[in-house]
Amino acid sequence: MQLGRELLYLSNADIEGMNLPSSDIVDAVEQMFGAKARGEATMKPKTGLHAAGGTVFLGSAGVLGEPAQAGIKWVGVADNDGTGLPHIAGTILLSDNHTGMPLAVMDARWITGMRTAAITAVAARRMASADSSNIAFVACGLQARMHLEMLRHDFPLRNVRAFSRRLSTARSFCEHASAAGFAAQAFESADDAMAEADIVITTTPVVPRTAAFLDCRRTAAGAFIAMVDLGVSWKPETFGALHLIVTDDRSQADSENLANPELYRGEVADLVAGRIEGRGARTDRTALIFAGIGLADVAAAARVYERARERSIGRVLPV
Repeated sequence: MQLGRELLYLSNADIEGMNLPSSDIVDAVEQMFGAKARGEATMKPKTGLHAAGGTVFLGSAGVLGEPAQAGIKWVGVADNDGTGLPHIAGTILLSDNHTGMPLAVMDARWITGMRTAAITAVAARRMASADSSNIAFVACGLQARMHLEMLRHDFPLRNVRAFSRRLSTARSFCEHASAAGFAAQAFESADDAMAEADIVITTTPVVPRTAAFLDCRRTAAGAFIAMVDLGVSWKPETFGALHLIVTDDRSQADSENLANPELYRGEVADLVAGRIEGRGARTDRTALIFAGIGLADVAAAARVYERARERSIGRVLPV
């Protein structure tokens, strides 16, 4: 492939077909957070544009030092219930830092799911109890499946507890979890699902925005909570029950108006760099409130691009 004359196109089928191990993406994202802590990776808060009808378009960009690549993800988030279309759809453009030339265009579905779960995994390694065996999911879509697959490699998970706004969705997720070897149970109440969980993952829809209905005080002592839904499903007045809250990027969290900035002890990068401790007492509740950062997309996309080149996967297109 000739830089400046050609670029690589990777469809979602191309990317999924590579069967990359989840550890590959976690490693890429963890390395990115280390670089961010050292000032060797830069980003700006995402740009958001609203279309008539409620669809939101988001642009998230970041620049890595190693590999020397920059990228941007363009995402549409829509209420596509009943259409058969995904809730989130996006495309990633990856470029070379030295020449500014495009390297690849790729579908963002798999990458978005994996990089999001990878952010949780990087934080959970430092914030969740190492012996966590019970995991609860509030909302049971793609992100729930991605998180279960990612976290099973770091924790001795045995029991899956599921709640969704449709009980049938929770039951379908439980069937998936059972087939993967877990004991799984669907609940009609989110509080009941969370009650005995060591790890809680919430992935409720952001568009349309979910009204806050979850109470941090209803989680088990010592629980780690990954608020993948930007924390919008959690009642802010109950955050005082949490002993440690971090986010993936303060500037992005501020632009999203997520929680009170004074609540954050730091960022995931601070955990990776060892600047803050992820856990104190065994009974401490800890939480990651996602903001969603472009650097994670770039890190995951760069790893996918590297593996695709190694295996000659994708379609080479003229620039």
